[in-house]
Amino acid sequence: MKLEYAVIAVMALLVSSVMILIFAEPDEISHITQFEKINQQAIHSQETGNHSKLESYRQLMQQKLQTIVSNALEIPITKVYLEEGFNFPFLPASALPLFDSDKEFLVCDITSNMHSHLQNIRKAELFQMYEKKYSGYEIELFVQDERRYESMVHYGFAATSDDGNGTAIIHFHGNSCSGEILDIDKYLLSCRDKVKDKFMSAHSKEDIRASMNHPDFCTIPLDSWRQSVYDYNQKIKEQLENHLPTIKTSDKSYESVSAYQLESHRLDLLGDISSMYVMGVDDEQDIEEKIRQYNNQFGSLPDELLRLIEQRK
Repeated sequence: MKLEYAVIAVMALLVSSVMILIFAEPDEISHITQFEKINQQAIHSQETGNHSKLESYRQLMQQKLQTIVSNALEIPITKVYLEEGFNFPFLPASALPLFDSDKEFLVCDITSNMHSHLQNIRKAELFQMYEKKYSGYEIELFVQDERRYESMVHYGFAATSDDGNGTAIIHFHGNSCSGEILDIDKYLLSCRDKVKDKFMSAHSKEDIRASMNHPDFCTIPLDSWRQSVYDYNQKIKEQLENHLPTIKTSDKSYESVSAYQLESHRLDLLGDISSMYVMGVDDEQDIEEKIRQYNNQFGSLPDELLRLIEQRK
């Protein structure tokens, strides 16, 4: 069975390579091939402990990724985030450790379907809205190896406002063994304001469209009810921030540490529940499941949050 699985994986790699050769432009084939070679040299430098060469290969890979993605998406990528031990270098599929997963899936090299991934991202409505608003700003690319999770390659984009205080983030996940973008029909936009220490995300297409049409760099307009829930969420965030340092002053007994962890978990759940209402998650069963978790461990939700939920009805 393992032999058959290996043969299928090899065939998938060959098919992917052929598809890239058929549909990619000659220059793009050259850039992807060079990228693969640089990555292989980076792996060798890491294995032999040659850190100066490894750093030079990291910079070369940044430049190649910047060129490949800018050309494919027709949007200027100004930075590429690559850090050793985090998302650099990319291991070949054959060298990946065994996956701790209940289901079997094929895993291929990061670049096997990069061209197809980028072409499909280019067609996504979320990306087209993002490009329209943020193509004039600095955009940083983040490619992460997430192949242990359903063979995924993560493509993240972060635009930065001119004053450097605002960030607008979207991402997509491609299957390493096919050109499929797994979340092509899902919508997620995250806005960060460093000055106000504010981070907000939206799942709803309507919210994201409203944000893309808003004159501010990146803001997610909220109706009065969701603004109230957001304000509650900020209170929970503040309570959690105040609670976390208290472990330093506890007596470190089993009872004290257990009580500390339990309260941390309680505040985390309240933060998750209120945040999901604010973001407008697609499936409210996810919220209900979080509420069940809270009820099972801590009883009824706090009165303030219950009142807010009731006001929505």
